[in-house]
Amino acid sequence: MMEKKDLSRTYLVFDAESGMLIGFFSLGIRCMTVDPKNKSISESFRKRMNVDSDTSVAQAYLLGQLARNDGSPKGYGKEMVDEALEVMHQCKERVGCRLVRVDCDDDLIPYYESLGFTLVVRNGPKNLCQMVTVI
Repeated sequence: MMEKKDLSRTYLVFDAESGMLIGFFSLGIRCMTVDPKNKSISESFRKRMNVDSDTSVAQAYLLGQLARNDGSPKGYGKEMVDEALEVMHQCKERVGCRLVRVDCDDDLIPYYESLGFTLVVRNGPKNLCQMVTVI
């Protein structure tokens, strides 16, 4: 449905040697509101996020639907995130926008922090945490 509405694109990740489907992720664009009262975000990081001072909105790429195929071995998550960030870096070079957002459950916060993401909103819309990284 999101593909048909041109709201995202889904990427399939295959193992180069076996041709086996490893997993998939989707990329889109989604604005996010960053509460100006949120003191867990430094002023310098807020500037790097390009948060509009009038609206408190930041434009961001959205990394969504990151999932590993049931039959694939563990350990490919970082590779899929790296691939997604590479695609978004190419988009940045063409159209701008340097913020990447991921929405996740509480238990995935340490995982995404290990990949360079910063928690911005805990238990936000749909009870998901919003995390970002700057590319």
